[in-house]
Amino acid sequence: MVKDRLLAKTGRRLLAKDALPAAHSLQPSGCPPMAKGLALGIDTCTRWMNLALVGDEGRVLGEFHEQAKTHATGLVAAVEKLLHERCAGYKDLAALGVVIGPGSFTGLRVGLAAALGFSRTLGMPVYGIDSLTALAEFAEAKGSGIAILDARRSEVYVRRFQRNGAKLEALGAPEAVHPSRAIPDDFKPAWAIGDGVPLVTSLPSRCALFPDVPNLAIPAAHRALEAHAAGQPGDALSALYVRPPDAKLPYKAGRL
Repeated sequence: MVKDRLLAKTGRRLLAKDALPAAHSLQPSGCPPMAKGLALGIDTCTRWMNLALVGDEGRVLGEFHEQAKTHATGLVAAVEKLLHERCAGYKDLAALGVVIGPGSFTGLRVGLAAALGFSRTLGMPVYGIDSLTALAEFAEAKGSGIAILDARRSEVYVRRFQRNGAKLEALGAPEAVHPSRAIPDDFKPAWAIGDGVPLVTSLPSRCALFPDVPNLAIPAAHRALEAHAAGQPGDALSALYVRPPDAKLPYKAGRL
């Protein structure tokens, strides 16, 4: 589990190089007045760098969805670009949403650190959502289903769900398993979504397949907007790893 204060410290470093003044400045000339109370969603759990700006009634005002070799060097600039394109600034934000994992160990730490850095600097609440729940929100199908992300190392991240109308209910916690063990014998999903779908060969023949990873920052922003509107306090964030990290710090002088 990653401690809040360590992530926040990393986040402040990400924001240190004059990142905020430009977005705090006046709106570009010709921009209409921007409504307050926007939510910014951040997702860096996969090979994609995802951002989303959501406004009243959950309307997506803008998004950023690009493959990234590294998230650390471009995240703050991408946030500022998105805000600038929508004639908005940090002062227009009311809440932040971030995907907490499971996913890329390095990537999710960058997203969490940035979200906590923004939260501490701007004085606004931040809310988390796991990547598999965010992924399942995009499945346009009813009944039981499963979200599957490629976890590398011959494993997939999975979480099972039940959708009844607009209500999505998780059936258990996220897991990291071999693709051959992704579907229990007593579970018959009607739908499956994620880039791990092609790796799982035991899906039923009539299962609706959505083998993509959409912009997970959108449900993160929706979660933040809804929680903030309901008066919920911000989350005490920690990374959801599910399995041990690929790389471990060397043992030195009795410390890790």
